Amino acid sequence: MAAPGYLLRGCFADRPIAPCAPAQGGVFRASSRTVFVLAAALALSTAIGAVTTATPSLAQVSGETLFGEASQSPQAQMLLESDELVYDDTNNTVAAVGNVQIAYDGYTLVAERVTYDRASGRVLAQGAVEIVEPNGNRVFAQEIDVTDDFQNGFVSALRVETPENTRFAAESAERRDGQVAIFNNGVYTACEPCRDNPAKPPLWQIRADRVIVNNAAKTVSYEGASFELFGKPIAYLPYFSHADPSIRRKSGFLPVRPRASDELGYSGGVSYFWAMAPNYDLTLTGKYYSKQGFLGEAEWRHRTHLGEYNLRVAGIDQQDQRAFDSGDIDRMEDERGAIMSTGRFSLNPRWKFGWNVLAQSDGNFARTYDLDDYSSREITNEVYLTGLNGKNHFDLRAQKFLIQDDGANQITIDDIDLAGNQDLYPGNDLRQEQQARLLPSFDYNLVSGNPVAGGQVSLDMNVASVFRSKSDIVNYDEGAGITGTDERFHGIEGKYTRASAEAEWKASSILNGAMVTTSLSARGDGMWVDTDKLNSEYNPLTSNEEIWRGMPAAMLEIRYPLIANDGLASHLFEPIAQVIVRPDETHIGEFPNEDAQSFVFDTTNLFERDKFSGFDRVEGGTRANVGLRYSMSFQNGASINVAAGQSFHLAGKNSFSQRDLVNAGLESGLESDKSDYVASVDVNSGAGLKLGLSGRFDEKTAELRRGEAGISYADPVFAASASYIFIDKQPNYGFDDDRHEVRGSASVKLNDYVRLFGSAAFDVRNSEMFSRSVGIAYDDSCTSISVAYQETDDRYSGDSVERSVMFRLGLRTIGQTEYKRVLYEEEDF
Repeated sequence: MAAPGYLLRGCFADRPIAPCAPAQGGVFRASSRTVFVLAAALALSTAIGAVTTATPSLAQVSGETLFGEASQSPQAQMLLESDELVYDDTNNTVAAVGNVQIAYDGYTLVAERVTYDRASGRVLAQGAVEIVEPNGNRVFAQEIDVTDDFQNGFVSALRVETPENTRFAAESAERRDGQVAIFNNGVYTACEPCRDNPAKPPLWQIRADRVIVNNAAKTVSYEGASFELFGKPIAYLPYFSHADPSIRRKSGFLPVRPRASDELGYSGGVSYFWAMAPNYDLTLTGKYYSKQGFLGEAEWRHRTHLGEYNLRVAGIDQQDQRAFDSGDIDRMEDERGAIMSTGRFSLNPRWKFGWNVLAQSDGNFARTYDLDDYSSREITNEVYLTGLNGKNHFDLRAQKFLIQDDGANQITIDDIDLAGNQDLYPGNDLRQEQQARLLPSFDYNLVSGNPVAGGQVSLDMNVASVFRSKSDIVNYDEGAGITGTDERFHGIEGKYTRASAEAEWKASSILNGAMVTTSLSARGDGMWVDTDKLNSEYNPLTSNEEIWRGMPAAMLEIRYPLIANDGLASHLFEPIAQVIVRPDETHIGEFPNEDAQSFVFDTTNLFERDKFSGFDRVEGGTRANVGLRYSMSFQNGASINVAAGQSFHLAGKNSFSQRDLVNAGLESGLESDKSDYVASVDVNSGAGLKLGLSGRFDEKTAELRRGEAGISYADPVFAASASYIFIDKQPNYGFDDDRHEVRGSASVKLNDYVRLFGSAAFDVRNSEMFSRSVGIAYDDSCTSISVAYQETDDRYSGDSVERSVMFRLGLRTIGQTEYKRVLYEEEDF
């Protein structure tokens, strides 16, 4: 006979259970076992994944949910709300009926009815059952039937939504042994349902006869599976498995990017990821190339409490060397391999230590076989130690620069005859011998924390020791000897060491509305050259003696900012005048120039005390820099910034008119007493449109000597950018003609998911479109697909260098793959 109904709302239960207040005048006193029944109903939230101890007391429950661990606190309280609580002594059941809501320790259960069968020990939740787990999983079902120890159970019409925005659905599900959930006729996807038509199939899903979620192994497996696209099966998989969405590291097989080329053939393979421990793992990869055979690779990764490092090895015994072009390094080698390693460690909050190393059997193995992170043409091997404390900085490195190239048309330095050409591409062996090795490269910067005589004191130190096996010469003409004006010695054979130190005192003050800045500085340099090629056709230096250089300087700078606001915009107009007094630069051209080879005079360095980019050169002589800056800022975020000025050499030797081994400063616009004019304009509309213009103009004719223009626009649908650069001829750098180049790129969204994109680069001088690409991409919350076609041509001859098609596919939670098909590749590229 059923017991009278009682309304039980807002009643909290703890262990042991205290009597709850009566409702509707009735008297209700629950035994501890009865309240456990109610708690057991709540614990249906773990019906898919709970694991209990031998004694089924909720005070002891600690287990796993569908995709993650859950721990239930012994001190947790339970809240039960329902329209009525019914005892049925005849059937030996207790039921919460009508709008049942149970909350316990982060779990929430909603159902129309929850019944506990005391004889069988089973708990049954019925009618629009919804469970929210502490980890965010949402479980929906029409009925859940589970044992009160939560080890086994059955669910009908199940749907699960995880915090990772993935979804499972099944006609029914079973719980076995507290560890395994089996979805019958199940479907898995990481795609969101269509908002307008939730019943519409997602972009992709995996449908299977059985979907098995193993909490112990942390895997999701599929039996009798098919991969569906837009609801249509496109691939059948008898068995398929991946890590469950809640974990980031799981042992298992990984897809390997396929590839195809004329030299290597078609390739495919597999990787096995072994998560040996939470902080270290091993990945073993095997690839098979149809023309070259089996490539094996292994990577060990280890994370410590201070940082992480990895160690990789790869190797192959090439089967068809004749597939490569004659003269290539790739053709000359059969057994090839590489050892690679990176490390990054934070020794403490201030100090960092690390390295990056590639050691390979020849000069092009990693690039030929596209080894991840080591396939670029330029690689830097280095070990470093850096420190940062406030304004102070320490950097110590040892570096070796590598050039990866196929080495086609191997030549020696005696064969070089490239007069009038900028780029030098000798054989790989020579190219590698021309690359620098730095041991050490040291920088230290110290800034005073407290004012000294009303100003700030700073100290900069730099030490660099460079070694090369062969001289690196650009535009070398053997017939012209060493007197050619366009020959530039980027590096000499032998060893070059330089140590520099500079101290500066700098103070600023306001005087009658003007900001006045003064500085006093002193710098000293020591250079040592050790080479056997003195005064030869490969090295114009005449001495291995030590060279010492000093450079004191005094600077006075005055800025007079004027500020106005007209209600529409705020304006800042700032005239600037600067005078720097110092002696002449000495020993110009008597030692190598390694770190001050790149020099462009524009508004960004107009007011720099030393405009050279590195330490090997130092600006000397007395110089004045004058100019102005103007900015306008609008309330809607739009702005206009303008800068312009000129530099004047007042006394002494002009450093920019003196020739060194790389001709740095010549044709820069600073080599005359009056420099070229420099100006720049930047406009930001505040609504996605940006425009930038900069230029250097001849000081006599105002003719453009160097100019850059850039424009970009971006909104949620369309994005585009374009740039133009013009550089006047520079015979001292080997450029006898003007250079013009235009680049552009654009992307347009056809709808919320599909976009078209493309880019192009055009050499105006040679009327050659030397780079272009076009593609289409699809991106949504679960899928990323793109196809792109790219062409690269020689900008001088117009001959094709490379043509390729790249395909990328990414399925969220499943994996990502890409495939590149090289349609054509120039032999010497």
